Amino acid sequence: MEIKETENSKGLATLAFEQLRADILLGHLRPSERLRIQSLSDRYQVGATAIREALSRLVSDGLVDFEDQRGFCVSPVSRDELLDLTQVRIDIESLAMRHAVQNGSLEWESSLLSAFHRLSKTPPPLSPEKHASWADAHRQFHEALVSGCGSPWLVRLCRLLYDKSERYRNVAERHTSSESRDTFDEHKTLLDAAMARDANLFSQHLAEHYGRTTSIILAANFQETADVGKLVTRRGPMKAPIR
Repeated sequence: MEIKETENSKGLATLAFEQLRADILLGHLRPSERLRIQSLSDRYQVGATAIREALSRLVSDGLVDFEDQRGFCVSPVSRDELLDLTQVRIDIESLAMRHAVQNGSLEWESSLLSAFHRLSKTPPPLSPEKHASWADAHRQFHEALVSGCGSPWLVRLCRLLYDKSERYRNVAERHTSSESRDTFDEHKTLLDAAMARDANLFSQHLAEHYGRTTSIILAANFQETADVGKLVTRRGPMKAPIR
């Protein structure tokens, strides 16, 4: 009986972790927002113990902060972190591609072509209900690019950095218009460089691709307060969805 209760508690904690993590990445829980145990327990219909365990795991992932006497809050956003995050992503993913150039198999190439085909055939997220399918295809493509490196740790680091970047995109996208940024060519250049096994060219295109995304986000003004905790723009809505 005790074993079943323990397993059930772990299952609830995992469920709470996944729901909290998704809401943070999607921007439903805003940067710097206070995370009160009882409110979250009511929101996700799980016990306080499961919520605390989930929050502790999110602290380890860098998505939640904990302060003595104040409790948990969503990790804030900042211009400096975004710039650092972008450069580290370029460095780590370029390194992964250098390994993929040497180690990538025919199966890697096939999975990459398949992921690009899916992304190119998925409508861009011009409305919230279409965001999930495009976001999934986009993630799959970028994961496929680095999957040929042969290093589980490199792949894990790339996924962590992707998630951190995804939060910035999702928070900033609240201030974009419905005008589309055509990223087909950007992703195609990444595909072509990978298939040609040209790590230098890939790194160049990757820096350009992430640089454009970061420039769009940086057009917004970061207000890192508990009351606001979101991206607002000084110049009105940005003109391109962030990809």
